[in-house]
Amino acid sequence: MKLGFRIHPPKRYVTPEIIERYREIPSSIISDGMDRLFAMESGIRPYHPKPILVGHALTIHCPPGDNLVLQKAIEMAEPGDVLVMNAGGDTRQAPVGEIVVSNCIRRGIVGLVIDGPIRDSDVLPNLSIPVFAKGVTHRGCYKNGPGEINVTIACGGAVVRPGDLIVGDCDGVVVVPYEEAEGLLPKLEKMVEKEAQVLEQIRNKTIDRTWVDQELKDKGYMI
Repeated sequence: MKLGFRIHPPKRYVTPEIIERYREIPSSIISDGMDRLFAMESGIRPYHPKPILVGHALTIHCPPGDNLVLQKAIEMAEPGDVLVMNAGGDTRQAPVGEIVVSNCIRRGIVGLVIDGPIRDSDVLPNLSIPVFAKGVTHRGCYKNGPGEINVTIACGGAVVRPGDLIVGDCDGVVVVPYEEAEGLLPKLEKMVEKEAQVLEQIRNKTIDRTWVDQELKDKGYMI
């Protein structure tokens, strides 16, 4: 296939059961559990009041200002997919607006992550799936190509492969490598439990904070 014109079928590696368990874990804990190395940058933010997003990555690589292959990706998508688009990080032309998101809903797509801007920002928060993007502009896109579907991309400073697990919420988006998704879960669920215990100790005023002074002493502080 010619570079710039590659279209591959969707890939799925993570089971629905695993996806449901990730739905209960905040992006912050998932990020911490992966040593903060698989997080998208903070410019990729939600344009939805309840941006809970968990699903398989269907990746799209478009040049700035063009969304031709995005239109094809919508028709290739299966229920439960997340469209993740490298639009070059350019915020001058929006590849996504109300019509695109409405077509995504029709196909059972559970959300979009765009390294680029959106438009129709007054409407998108009222639709049933979340969109994460880098900004807002009224200017639309052309449909000339080139572009690629289901190839490894960069989005928001993170590497995303077809079939990786995408998790997003109010804090942003993290990418869980598909081969690590199941094995990582016990660690993450223990982290959720530990955080709940710490918060309970804070509320009860039984929290032990002696570790702070010990950490400072270990680093050479005189306290």
